[in-house]
Amino acid sequence: MDAPTKTVSVEAFRSKRIIVTLQMGVVRCKIFQVLFGRDGSLFVTFPYFRHRTGILAAATIPGNGQNTSQVNLQVGGKIASHFVKYSHHPDGQAHFSQTGKVRTEIKRQSIALDAQHGHIFSVLIQGMEGFDRADDTKDAGISPKRTALTFQIETPLEAQAVKLVGRWFDVSALPVAGPATTIGPNLISQDQEGRQRNGFLVASPYTNARHVLFVTCEPVPRLGPDSEILLFYGGFSAREIMDDTTKEAGFLAFIYPASNAEDLKKTLGTIDL
Repeated sequence: MDAPTKTVSVEAFRSKRIIVTLQMGVVRCKIFQVLFGRDGSLFVTFPYFRHRTGILAAATIPGNGQNTSQVNLQVGGKIASHFVKYSHHPDGQAHFSQTGKVRTEIKRQSIALDAQHGHIFSVLIQGMEGFDRADDTKDAGISPKRTALTFQIETPLEAQAVKLVGRWFDVSALPVAGPATTIGPNLISQDQEGRQRNGFLVASPYTNARHVLFVTCEPVPRLGPDSEILLFYGGFSAREIMDDTTKEAGFLAFIYPASNAEDLKKTLGTIDL
């Protein structure tokens, strides 16, 4: 006799626009937005960082058999003097753009959203003072149009960096352990090493949505000597390629601010319109 199938109800914050904020003590800052398109596309925007010039790249990891590799975003990178939007479309086309401000040149073929399972992007920040403060009235509440979600920072952010990770799942394939029959929208995950992370399940408000984005937050070692940094990477090659150290793999990435931006424009070029 076949084992009975467990039915799990998944609850998520369903909103067209999700505002992700961090709070340390009485200070709460806005970090990025997640948006959902009617066609199923996923967008991540970064309007809140005070530094406006960065390096964007379609980066390549060499198939050299090494578990770790140094990736220089200046190789194949371009300078942008504006914030950009990360777009990941249902067919897997991924790119950076900003209407009327930058050309859509930094792009690559990633994983179709129906085939995506797990890590889809990461955002790393250093220096919370570099981000806009959240408004306790405007940047609060839950609605189908706009929802603000807050991660609490327990230790001083100036002593560390923070990593926020988005993982994309089909609702029917969401990994669930234990006897729970309802999960979300607040969720605690645990990796193979036993580390737990608090997170939120978010999803599109449109009726055709059948995927959820699981966003988690954790402290990580400092990214470098700069006091304020915003780093993004996503748009990965297929998982079997990313996991095979003998195969060349790719992803999209940016880092703000860009040091010596005017000099780099001369050598790398720019995607500014």
